Amino acid sequence: MNRLQKARQPAQRVVARAVFAALSAMTMTAAASAKDGAPAAVDTVRQYRIEPGPLAAALEQFKALSGIVIEAPAALTEGRRSPGLSGEYGAEMALSRLLQGTGLSAGRAADGRWTLHAGAAPRQAGSLPAITVVGTSLETDARIYPGSVAVIGREALEQHGTVISAMSELPGVTTGGDSGRMTGEQFNIRGFGYQSEDRVIVLQDGVRRSVSLYSNHISSFRSDNDLLKQVEVVKGASSVQNGGGAIGGVVAMTTKDAKDFVPTGQHAGFAVKTRYESNDYREGYVAAAYAPDDKPYELLAYAKKGRAGDMKMSRQFSVDANGKGIDTVDNDEDLRVLYLQGAIRPAAGHRLSLSHYDYKLDNETTWQTLYHTNYSTTTGPVIGELQQRDTVAKYRYIDPTRAWLNVTGTVYHSRSSYDRGYTYVDIRNGATNALDYENADKRYGLRLSNEAHFETGSVLHRLVAGVDYEKRKEDATYLLNGVYSDFGSLPNTYKDSGAYGHLESTFWDGRLVTQLSGRYDRFDRRVDANEGSYDGDHFSPRLGASLRVVPGLQLLANWSEAFRAPTPHETSSEGPLNPHYWYLPNPNLKPETIREYELGFSYEKKGVFAAADSFETKLMYFDGRIQDMIALALVRPDETSPEGSPYGMYRNVDRVKRHGVEWQASYEHALGGISLAYSTLSQKNEANDQDTPQAFADKLNIGAFFNATPGLRLGGSVTHWFKPSPNPASLVSGGKTYWYVRDDYTVANVYARWRPNAQGSGFFGRDLSVRVGVNNVFDASYLNARDVETTTRVGKGRNVFATLETRF
Repeated sequence: MNRLQKARQPAQRVVARAVFAALSAMTMTAAASAKDGAPAAVDTVRQYRIEPGPLAAALEQFKALSGIVIEAPAALTEGRRSPGLSGEYGAEMALSRLLQGTGLSAGRAADGRWTLHAGAAPRQAGSLPAITVVGTSLETDARIYPGSVAVIGREALEQHGTVISAMSELPGVTTGGDSGRMTGEQFNIRGFGYQSEDRVIVLQDGVRRSVSLYSNHISSFRSDNDLLKQVEVVKGASSVQNGGGAIGGVVAMTTKDAKDFVPTGQHAGFAVKTRYESNDYREGYVAAAYAPDDKPYELLAYAKKGRAGDMKMSRQFSVDANGKGIDTVDNDEDLRVLYLQGAIRPAAGHRLSLSHYDYKLDNETTWQTLYHTNYSTTTGPVIGELQQRDTVAKYRYIDPTRAWLNVTGTVYHSRSSYDRGYTYVDIRNGATNALDYENADKRYGLRLSNEAHFETGSVLHRLVAGVDYEKRKEDATYLLNGVYSDFGSLPNTYKDSGAYGHLESTFWDGRLVTQLSGRYDRFDRRVDANEGSYDGDHFSPRLGASLRVVPGLQLLANWSEAFRAPTPHETSSEGPLNPHYWYLPNPNLKPETIREYELGFSYEKKGVFAAADSFETKLMYFDGRIQDMIALALVRPDETSPEGSPYGMYRNVDRVKRHGVEWQASYEHALGGISLAYSTLSQKNEANDQDTPQAFADKLNIGAFFNATPGLRLGGSVTHWFKPSPNPASLVSGGKTYWYVRDDYTVANVYARWRPNAQGSGFFGRDLSVRVGVNNVFDASYLNARDVETTTRVGKGRNVFATLETRF
């Protein structure tokens, strides 16, 4: 046993004992409750396998499986389609899933009978999500998922212009340390994000994204809010199914399909939307969809155009050469999105889909789009083109008679790039200078999994097993006046393969749910200019449990491990890649490993003050250790490089510890609702107790809405960042001391949404939706805790927006 293994043992024992104690306490509590004759839960968990199709037929199958009486008038179900259902659910959750997207909801009378009525059940943005998939690769009720997860739905995506800004109200997520452009948005999940993007997994339809494309110039998901069905954010290391990198968490975006653009009760549709923002942005999309219930195919064509100009910030952040205050960021961005999707169902249970996503953003911006606010007086604007192209083929087969057969296969090809540069004439000597710099990321891969449902006695099981493979190629060209610069670590190749299994077992009519996961990964990193490679493997385990001690109350516990392999840039960067350091390679880097446990509870109660109201809350405490974390360190302190800069090298530093709390709660009534979310995070280097990689501020979000009249909702949110306590509190540069943020900040948003005739037709089409609102009502500044108080990134100013969306 080597010294490193010995050092790891105490931490492993502490975590293992904590998890064992929590699980033992849960089991003993459940056993004692059963022994004392505690009543079984009314909402018994059962397995459901109902195909997508006409709603009336789906409800008949549901009634036969659940034994529940539902009054479903033919006038309501006619022409409506259910998305189907596959998995283990309580009856109420199963019925809610069957009605999702139908425009109907169900209410239960005192005698236990359920009745359908028009109007979807209200769901406030920021309230606890109903279902999460990315955490376990299984559809799981978020209340019983033993980790911190949030789902961003339609309301939040419409309120904000991008996914990153929509994430700003989630506990455990920080944003806003940028200059407000679409080409550059800062984000951070449990301590990692921009400038450590490979510690957060970002997916769209299962295709991984490089947020920065090996460049600190951008941070972009390259996604389209109007095209997304939902976004799931799993925080921490609990999602082991996705391979190396999930140290901060996972962001999984799912695009819409044809049915999402077809009016309720129709087979075909045409959808349009336009959005205007006072802070110099406007966009619009058109979509045509065909998805008949009686045909085995569907089609969708979607196109969007957007335009962003100069943006006003919340206050003056600088002065020009004449001493005049500057409060506007120079910017010119033209967005174009095209999306095509087709699907066929050749036989019962089979579905094959093919999609192509094409995102393009032409811009006139600055060299560093997150930090630089105004065009250079020497070079003028940087002219760039940011692209993302994904082609995804997906096959799914659900066997209606064999519960152990539910196969999904995905093959994809993806290419993204950012090409930018400038040309100018030097007024001193008349020479023409030209720069072109392009980063490119190409990848292709496949995923194959099967979901099996089976029973052992009275215990229900769901087992998902899968394999995946991805090959990724990174490259960059940097040409200054025709002279090529070598990066040392480019071009390079990543090869990643993995196999995983996840077993979910449900005991005692759903009172205890256990989760056991494991994933084996093999990685290979190669740099074209160097002989040899960096390769290795890792096994990541996970153990979780949820115990219902009384109806509505779940105790939650989870322990997991995740890893991140060194990138070719960390092992192989060499030379003067920037003016701050002369990089030295380090082929001896070890992978980072995090072991983290989470403990918490969730609670749900319906009929708190009225028959139709509900209260939900979930709180999770997490504590983890990151072993062998990789960071850039100064080396050869007594030497200087040929360019006079210090030498830097990526090294495995001492352990990093993190802990915190993430909590959210909501209360909803027919008249309205309120939601709250709070998070705190401490992440420090154990060697010196300093914040790493930056400081964080505790955050509180309060949201509320009021259903003023049928179809009219008024709402708003307030986000408050508490005063941080950074360590170190300041930095010295050029002989001057700069203090990190020492104040608290508050930003408020309001909106009104009007859906005058959701189920009917009229001159403006069906499902008409009008939304107006103001983001940052009081034009308040916000400084991210990672910044110093003199930063130019003071937050976007007040922004009035209006959207009109309808379907024909």
